[in-house]
Amino acid sequence: MQTKSATTPWNNWFHVTGNTYGTWLPGDSRGWRTRHHREHVEGDYKNPPPTGLHAKQLEYAKHLMRRKRIVLSPEQRYVACMEMVATLRFHAVEVVDACVSAKHFHVLARFVPLPGKPYPPRVPIEGARNDAPVSRIRTPRHLVGVAKKQSAKRLVREGLAEAGGVWGVRCKAKPIRDRAHQVRVAGYIRKHAAEGAAVWSIVRG
Repeated sequence: MQTKSATTPWNNWFHVTGNTYGTWLPGDSRGWRTRHHREHVEGDYKNPPPTGLHAKQLEYAKHLMRRKRIVLSPEQRYVACMEMVATLRFHAVEVVDACVSAKHFHVLARFVPLPGKPYPPRVPIEGARNDAPVSRIRTPRHLVGVAKKQSAKRLVREGLAEAGGVWGVRCKAKPIRDRAHQVRVAGYIRKHAAEGAAVWSIVRG
């Protein structure tokens, strides 16, 4: 089986991740990245930088925060997860698995169909107006950004969060390399249920 390069997704599948507001800041001991790699940063979450190397940047990032960091309760996780998936499916995104934990989320999805194949039929959102057009911008970051926004609105609407935002800015979209990689990511996402995350899967909905 052919494996795609690091920047070309296999069959257009992506693994998208993101965090709640204030839970992964510049200077974090788990490692971090600046936008467009404007600054070289040593290490990552698998091989974190030396302790205290970016302590000043972390303190400055905390100083800039306008409100407390967001840690989601089990109820908030469930509502956010279901709303994110519903929004993505409404915009004709093929979602396989998704989860929302206390501080982060994962989505395994295909945002653009294979050449010559139609988009999947969009799934109406229960109890909402469904006359809005499907987004023409098909990048993972844009569509997941729309889903993040709608999930935050839902939490506020149901009195589960304060206005001002729930999620950190942007998200990371990692291309799936091959079928084996896709299966591993799907299993990894589903295992988050054991950690208290809300999980949605195409296998059981």
